[in-house]
Amino acid sequence: MRISNDVTTLVALFAIVSPITSIPVFLSLTSHVDPKRRRVIALQTAAVSGATLLIAYFVGDIILKLLSIQIGAFRVAGALVIGSIGWSMVMGKKNTIFEANPRGAMVVPLAIPLMAGPGAIATVIAIGNADRGIVRVADLVIILVLSALTGVLLLAAAPIEKLLGDQGLNILTRIFGLLLLAISVSTVMSALTDYIHAL
Repeated sequence: MRISNDVTTLVALFAIVSPITSIPVFLSLTSHVDPKRRRVIALQTAAVSGATLLIAYFVGDIILKLLSIQIGAFRVAGALVIGSIGWSMVMGKKNTIFEANPRGAMVVPLAIPLMAGPGAIATVIAIGNADRGIVRVADLVIILVLSALTGVLLLAAAPIEKLLGDQGLNILTRIFGLLLLAISVSTVMSALTDYIHAL
């Protein structure tokens, strides 16, 4: 029964992190990067997102409480970053984040908040608190497996790009940019609704 719950947790986290839908975003943000550098960024993004979720699992709740940050505010902040990426993709603007900060780009926005976003972090914090502070090996394995899957899918971005071609990738980028904008707006609305209900 516990194994079934662990599989469900992995599937749920995979859906929240959504590395498949992040592939067009990854391709858009790394469009001017050479293939070798793109592979490195893919692995680094997976590693940073996994490390972020592990940190959230152990001390996420403590950090938010110490800084007096509400999870709703955290969700809105992440949504604004995602929304800005989506807007650039829809408008066909070239993102220069890698040119400005090539070493930090795999942290923001690729790993955080695109992969390890507010939803994923909140879920991991909830998992960490579910067993009354007891660290379960299965929980850690779930996060590591998720990070590995993310790395594999991002490494597959290059073959997908070749398959789609420039025109196909351009269309897909704009579609997923619109989806990112919708997700961003939905997240903000949900956070505001929760805040209003809490008043």
